[in-house]
Amino acid sequence: MEKTNIYFIKRDDEIKIGHSTDILRRLDELQIANAVSLRILYVIKDVEEAFEKHVHSVCNTFHIRGEWFEIGVLDHLLKHPYYKEAMIPYSINNA
Repeated sequence: MEKTNIYFIKRDDEIKIGHSTDILRRLDELQIANAVSLRILYVIKDVEEAFEKHVHSVCNTFHIRGEWFEIGVLDHLLKHPYYKEAMIPYSINNA
């Protein structure tokens, strides 16, 4: 089964949690539909696609709509030992 990457994209005070094998392409696709600048903050690399649903369930109390969550979701996740280690701050070098 092909691995994917979970991304955390910031828009104003919201975070989109999604998955893609090509995060920069996905950012470009999302940016087309958003007047506000989007920025990738974190990535969890090389996980099964189904793991995204697990992340969404862990973050349920911060859910707004679809794959968008309140900004506090990041603090929530980064307090957990697994996510603190797995969530890599995004840069072009680790894309």
